[in-house]
This record gives sequence, C-alpha cells and structure tokens, in this order.
Amino acid sequence: MYKTVQGVERGLKILETINEIGSRATCHQISVITGIHRTTVRRYLETLVALNYIQRSADDTFFYLSPNVRKLSDGYRHESVHSPKTLELMNELTAHVMWPADLSTFKLDSMLVIESTHRSSRLSLTTSMIGKRLPMLMTASGKAYLANCSDKQRKYILDILKNGTALDARLAGDETYLNRVLAETRCKGYGQNSGEWGDYSKIASIAVPVYVQGELFGSLNIIFHRSYMSPDEAAEKFYGYMLDKARLIGESLRT
Repeated sequence: MYKTVQGVERGLKILETINEIGSRATCHQISVITGIHRTTVRRYLETLVALNYIQRSADDTFFYLSPNVRKLSDGYRHESVHSPKTLELMNELTAHVMWPADLSTFKLDSMLVIESTHRSSRLSLTTSMIGKRLPMLMTASGKAYLANCSDKQRKYILDILKNGTALDARLAGDETYLNRVLAETRCKGYGQNSGEWGDYSKIASIAVPVYVQGELFGSLNIIFHRSYMSPDEAAEKFYGYMLDKARLIGESLRT
C-alpha cells in the first residue's frame, strides 16, 4: 500500500472549493472552507496559476477556474450518468431522422455532450462529439436549456458568461439579443442555430429540453447540414418525434 500524497490532495481540494463557490474566490475563503492555512493556500494558488488551471483578478484579490480545467473532464465518458437504454433511444432517433443526435447537460459555462450518435451515423459531419463543449448562446442545445431552466439558474449562468471568456460572453450582456432568443425558443418549443457557431458555419441544429422527474436535465439535439434543410424545416418534420424521445430518455435517466 502506498501513502497518499498530501500535496495532491490539497491541490485538488482547492480546485474543488473554487468550483463549489461557483465564481471567484479569495484566498481567505478557500482557507476557511478547506481548513488549510492561508499561507499554504496562497502557495498552491500561485502554482495553479502558473500551470494555467486558475486565473487571478487584476488586483490579485480573487481567483477563479480557467478554461484549462475543462480539459481534465474531456476524457470522461459519463457512463454512470445514463443507461444503455439512453443510447438505444438516441440511435432510434438517428435512424428515424437520419442525422446524428447529441445529449448534453450544463457544466461550468457551457453544455457538455455526454452521449452522441455521431459514431453510428453515416451523415455525421464530425468524428466524435462526446466531451465537446457547446456555447450556451450560439447553439440549439444551449438555447433550449436556458429557455427552460429556472430564473435563478438562468441568472447564475448568464453571470458566469458575462464575467468569463467563453465564446458567447459578449452576447450574455446583450439584453435585446437575450430577450429575442429566449422568447423565440419558448414560443417554438425548441432551440435552434444555423451557422452561428464559428467553425461550424455549415451546420444547423434544433434541440428540445430533457427532464428527469420534472427537473431539467439537459438538451437533446439533432445536427444537420444547412444546405439540406433549415431549422424550421427540421422542426416541422421531426419536432414531435424528438419530444417523444426526449421524454423516454428522461425516463431512462431516472432509472
């Protein structure tokens, strides 16, 4: 048996604490919560800043997680989150609509894809999506989630985006854009995007919310080529079927 390495334990505890605080944290806050001496906390913070896992405010008062932290979770497949039935239902969706589908949930400042049918779809436009981060305000999945989450969570997410470096940070501060997107998504019942997300300018998508026991879990989308159909055309063909699959997937997640 090997003894645990105290330095590793402390470093991870500090990262977990900043994550639990949910935004920026002071050295004093971290020390109080972890029980680690403030001077020791400061030394670990300096190391994590140098490794680019933590960023600091301009006045050196606050610390917050950097986007680099997200790389640590990219290889995690989340098998424990869903059952084999979940993927079976998603494959049925892809077989029906022909295009690949993704299941994603909110994590940190974006939607994290936790299951996907890209690897089994002949029309997939990418090799893999599991572990990918989807911008909240430029993707169908993000819009569907924001339009259906609670007011409290929506404010929390938008505050994170406004103060962060995410692709849609600027949009989070645009009240006109936000009101239009949220109203449109709620009216239609689905989120949509058509070439809004950078390198994916040829791709369009629609997404519906997924609930587990009445609580919003994430979004279910289908992705297709813009030249093939528009989001509204896709919704006209597949919206009802997607809603049914989203309900069944929610039931599979519950079990």
